[in-house]
Amino acid sequence: MNAHPGALYAVTSTLAKACRPVPPVPFPKWLPENIILVDGPKKGEFWSPDDAPYLVEIAECLSQEHPCNWVSVRKSQQTGVSILALAWMLYIAETCPDNALYGVPGIDALQDINSRKLQPLIDAWQKHTEKEIIFPTTSRSGVGSTTYEKKFPGGAIALANANTVMDLSMNTCRYGVKDEVSKWQELPNGADPENLFFGRFTAFRRQKSYKIFELSTPELDSGDALGESPGHCRIDRSFRQSDQRFWHIKCPECGVEQVQLDANLIIDVAHPHKSTMRCVGCGHHISEMERVHCVRQGRYIPSMSGPDRHPGFHVDAFMSLMMSYEAIAEDKLETEKKGEAGAKDYHNLVLALPYAMKGNSPDHQRLMERRERYQQYVIPDGGLLFTAGADVQSYGIFVEGVCFAEDRQSWTVFAEFFEGATDNPQEGAWTLLEAFVSQEFADAYGVLRRLDALAVDSGYRTNQVREWCRRHPNAYAIKGQPGRGVPAISAPTRKAVNKRGKRKRFGSAMSWPVGTWSLKAELYGNLHKTGIAAGEVKDPPGYCHFGEWLGEEYFQQLTSEYFDQKLIKGKLQEEWKKRREHNHWLDCRIYAMAMAEHVGLSKMSPAEWAALRAKLQPVNDADLFSPASVQVVAAGAITAPPTPAAEKTKPDRSANRWRNRGQ
Repeated sequence: MNAHPGALYAVTSTLAKACRPVPPVPFPKWLPENIILVDGPKKGEFWSPDDAPYLVEIAECLSQEHPCNWVSVRKSQQTGVSILALAWMLYIAETCPDNALYGVPGIDALQDINSRKLQPLIDAWQKHTEKEIIFPTTSRSGVGSTTYEKKFPGGAIALANANTVMDLSMNTCRYGVKDEVSKWQELPNGADPENLFFGRFTAFRRQKSYKIFELSTPELDSGDALGESPGHCRIDRSFRQSDQRFWHIKCPECGVEQVQLDANLIIDVAHPHKSTMRCVGCGHHISEMERVHCVRQGRYIPSMSGPDRHPGFHVDAFMSLMMSYEAIAEDKLETEKKGEAGAKDYHNLVLALPYAMKGNSPDHQRLMERRERYQQYVIPDGGLLFTAGADVQSYGIFVEGVCFAEDRQSWTVFAEFFEGATDNPQEGAWTLLEAFVSQEFADAYGVLRRLDALAVDSGYRTNQVREWCRRHPNAYAIKGQPGRGVPAISAPTRKAVNKRGKRKRFGSAMSWPVGTWSLKAELYGNLHKTGIAAGEVKDPPGYCHFGEWLGEEYFQQLTSEYFDQKLIKGKLQEEWKKRREHNHWLDCRIYAMAMAEHVGLSKMSPAEWAALRAKLQPVNDADLFSPASVQVVAAGAITAPPTPAAEKTKPDRSANRWRNRGQ
C-alpha cells in the first residue's frame, strides 16, 4: 500500500466526523446566541441568563434531549417566562423541526401574540442570524378557524385559539405550548380544551417523544387539597402534580437556604423602598441590594418526588429581577385598598398563587363579639363617603347607612326598618323612608351631612321603586346581576316609555345593574379580617366596624349566604345560596357598597381623597369658642332620633346646614 499514513489519518478522521451525528444544541446555550428581546427595558439586546437566572433550568427541561414530556410553570407577571415559550418555538424550527401547536385563550390574545411578540421575535432572529428558516405569516382559511401558521422545512408553528373547537382540531403535533392555560374555558359543546389539545399528540404518546410546555398566572383556588375538584385553577392543578420546584436563596448572613415568602416581607408603609425580607434562620433583614445577588446565586429545589411527577416550577415576583421589594410592597399596599378583588390580583399576579374566594361567611356570633362603642346616627371619624342601601318588601323597607374610608374601611351608621305598605310610592313605608333619608346626619366633628347616594332594590315592587327614585336625585333604582366578571355597578338603561311605546328621553326611570357576586365576595373577605378588637396593631384596609347597638338578627342576616359550587352534568355550577330565609341586611350592605363604588371609592385619586378629607374633616379641636354643634359632639350629647310606633319622622335640621361652610 503506497498511501501515506498521514493522508490515511486525515481521510479517516474526516469520514468519522462526517458520520458521527452532531449532538443537538441545548436550549440554554442556544438562547443567548439567537434571541433578541423585542420589548421591555432591554429591547434590542440579546437574551441573557444574568437577567433571569431562574429560567435556565426551565430551558434545560425544554431542550431536545431532555427526557421529560411535560413542563409546567406557575408564574407571576413580569418574569420573562412568556418570552421563553416563544423562543422555544424558534429553537424547535432550527434544531428539531416538527409540527408545533401554540395555544392561547381568545382571539384577542391570539392576534396580540402573533403581531406584537412572535413575529417581531422571528424577524429579529432571522435578521441577526441570516437564517431564512421560518416563512412569512399565513392565516389558515377554514370555517370557524382563526389559526395563524409559521411554516418552515420539516414542520410548522400553529397559533390557535384554545377557546374554539376548530383551532384545536388540526394535524398531528409533536411539540406544544399552553399559554395562560388557567384562562382556557370550557368549549360550547361541553368539551375540555385541554383534552382536545392533548389529543393532537396521540401519535407520539406510545414512544413518549412529545413535549408540552404549559405556563400561566394562576386564577381561582377551589379549596381542594389536591387541586382536582372542578373549577380549580388549571396551572395550579398541574403544578401540584409535578415535583414542585421552588427557587431558594441563601441568606447573606447565616447562609440558610429559603424561599422568599410574602409572610416574611417587612413593609415600610411610609418608605416602601426600605422594605426588606426577614431571614427564617437568623432574622436578618435582606435588603433589595442583597436580594439581587442572592437571586442570581439561587437554585431550584424540588419539594416532591416520585416516578410520575414531571418538572414543575414556581416563578413569582420575589424571583424576578424586573421587580423589587419596593415594587412588591407598593403593589400590596395598593391592592389592599381594593378589597377582595385586589387580594386576588396580588395573589395571582405577584405571588403566583391561586386565590380562594372567601365566599363562606364567618360565624355571626364572632362578629357580634367585635362590636364597637360608637354612636348610632353619627358618622365616625374617617368616614368620607356616606351611602345607603334599601331592600323593599311587601310589608316594609329595610335601609342601612354605611360610611367608607379611603382604605375601604366601613362603619354602619344606621340600620332601620320602616313598616308599612309599599304598593304606593307616595304613602306607607315610602313616606317614612323619604323623611328619614332626607335629613342630615352629624359627623364626628359636628358637621351635618346628607347621604351621597341611596340604592333601592327594584327586584320587587319594580314600578314603585323606579317612580320613587325618579323623584329623588340622589336615589338609584338598582337591579342585582349574578355571575362572575359583572362589575359592581354598570351603565343604566332607560325603562320608561311614552304613549307611542318609545323610550322617554326626559323624565324616564333608570335601572342601574349591580354585580352582586363580586361585592359579596369582597364583603365576606373583609368580614374575615381581624383588627384591633382581636389584638392586632391596627385595623386593616377593608375592615368592617359595627356598633354595639346592632342586634343579633342583623348579624344573622348579614352572614345568611354562602358560595356553592357543584358539578352538574359535566358543568360547574356556581351560585350564592341562602342558609337563612331572611337576608335583607346583607342586600342593604351590598347596595350601599355599590353606591360607594359609584361615587368614587375605587376611582378617586390620592389628591381627590385629600381634597375631600380637607373639606369634611377640620383639624381644629372643640373648645369654648367652637360652634355649638362641635361642642355637642365632643361632649357625646347626640341622641338617637325618635322612633314612634305609628310614624318615623326626624326633626328638621336644615337650619344648621354646614355643607358650604368653607365658601
